[in-house]
Amino acid sequence: MARITTVSRRTRGLGIAAGGVVLVLLLALGTLWFVQRDAVLPNTSVAGVDVSRMSPAEVRDRLADTVEARETDPVSFAFEGEEYVLVPRDSGFTIDVDATVDAAMSRGRSGLPGDILTRLRAFRQPADLDLVEVTDRDVITDWVDALANQLDRPEIRGGVAVDTGQVEVLTTSSQGEVVVDRATTVQLAVSAVRAPGPDAFDLPAATTPQMIADEEIATTAEQVERALAEPLLVHADDTTLELAPADLAAMIGIEERGEVPGAIELHLVVTPERVEQVIGELGAARFDIAPTPASYSASRTPPTTFDAQLDATFRPVEASVGLDPSRTGRAFDAELAAVQLTELLREGIREARLRLAEVESEFPTSRAEELRPTHVLGTFTTYYQAGQTRNANIQLLADGIDGALVLPGEQFSINEISGERSCEKGYEPAGTIVRGELVDTCGGGTSQFGTTTFNAAFFSGVQLDQWRAHSWYISRYPIGREATLSYPVLDVRFTNNTEGAILVKTAHTSTSVTVSLYGVPRATAVSASHSDRTRPRSFQTEVRNTSELRRGQERVLQSGADGFTVTVTRAVELVGGGTETRTITTTYVPQTRIIERGTATRAAPPPPPDEDDDEDDDEDDEDDED
Repeated sequence: MARITTVSRRTRGLGIAAGGVVLVLLLALGTLWFVQRDAVLPNTSVAGVDVSRMSPAEVRDRLADTVEARETDPVSFAFEGEEYVLVPRDSGFTIDVDATVDAAMSRGRSGLPGDILTRLRAFRQPADLDLVEVTDRDVITDWVDALANQLDRPEIRGGVAVDTGQVEVLTTSSQGEVVVDRATTVQLAVSAVRAPGPDAFDLPAATTPQMIADEEIATTAEQVERALAEPLLVHADDTTLELAPADLAAMIGIEERGEVPGAIELHLVVTPERVEQVIGELGAARFDIAPTPASYSASRTPPTTFDAQLDATFRPVEASVGLDPSRTGRAFDAELAAVQLTELLREGIREARLRLAEVESEFPTSRAEELRPTHVLGTFTTYYQAGQTRNANIQLLADGIDGALVLPGEQFSINEISGERSCEKGYEPAGTIVRGELVDTCGGGTSQFGTTTFNAAFFSGVQLDQWRAHSWYISRYPIGREATLSYPVLDVRFTNNTEGAILVKTAHTSTSVTVSLYGVPRATAVSASHSDRTRPRSFQTEVRNTSELRRGQERVLQSGADGFTVTVTRAVELVGGGTETRTITTTYVPQTRIIERGTATRAAPPPPPDEDDDEDDDEDDEDDED
């Protein structure tokens, strides 16, 4: 029993001791709580600033500099030598001081029993609390958007141009493209404002380089302005052309050279296309001088006369043919002018002799010498009665044909050379066969020249291409060996199939016309042989009444003639041997005899004398020039 009592006492003693310890602890904690009331626990800092044992007001004061720094530390973005600064306080970032102080004060005051350990540890373990930050990303985004809108720009190549209307030089600055990377910039800005201290970045942006340097544009613009300051004079011999600034402005262009951005060069140029457009016609009219082709000279009267009406042979006759050399011409050339004008305007020269293109003759002296005629290949003469109106028409046409040159392979055509033989060209009304009847038309009678030319070509041995005999036989022409004319259908054409040039010479007197062909012979002789007349056809008589004659009186308007067929064979004895033959068949229609009988009862003037029949009408109602 005594042992049990002893244990109880011991136990009671331990209980009293434990109670004492608890009491001491409670008194200690109570003292600690009392001492730390309204103060931050020891070993407490905020953003590295020691705020231990401070009251809320003291904490606020202690953090003031740090808060100010965080809210004003700049975030800068550098771009093209400029800095763009974002101030956190003005851009959606602030420090919530109240919340920060509350957080500091809340250490060890979150509730028992944890607060006991926190407060006890506070004496040995430091705690650094964060500032309570408030970040408005939308405000930062707006700031970045405003900056991007300011800096973003399209690429502009830039350069120099000329306002042709105002004669003014225009420049456009060159710039590269800029596209700010907005998302990346926002991310950088947000991270920077949340970090202590100032930050600096290169602005995230996609860029292209400036294509043309500002100095290059300025230098070129000055050059163009000098070029347009005064007129430019160009001349050749005694001819001068003044190019006014407006003309120069319309011709000047700017050419870019080089491909490396920033190193591209600008050059003043004058292009051939603009030269042609602005002064092409004027330059040609002012400066062009046509080249003079080589030409031949020979007597219009041949060294021999040939007028055979029936079978005959003609042999080439040697003849002297002079040669007048060709002369080079000149022409306004837009390409040459463009190059020269470019040089003059770049160098500031205001007057110069214009470079012109030399134009060679299409028939130079060397070629003319090679093809120079040596003989009269063929000549023929026909005759007419002096004093007739038709003679003037024949002679006018002969003068127009005289000197015609037919090169090897070319075709000669009377109609192409003379054109329409009209009264406006000096041709007079004379006899022409129209639908079987002789009437007066402008250019009548010229078919005699067609016959004369045809015979000269016939006996020259050249290729006969086109001719047509008169529908009536006219006795003054070689039978079956003649041709009529009527513009534009009835023509006399031949091709020069010789190895030399053919010079056509004509001559006329009061009673005759002659056509001669000078050239290089392809034949030693040309013969014509005629058949007898075959297939005769009698003419008919047509009687017409007229009040211009008294009854019983008559006059013949048109003599009648029978129709028939005849053939002519041409034999061309070729140089070097061989003979070409060709047979020509001609059918002449009867010429109706037309008589007028009087119906008047009173005296009438005497009838006019009969006119000689002349050239031809056409069976297809073509008018033949008489």
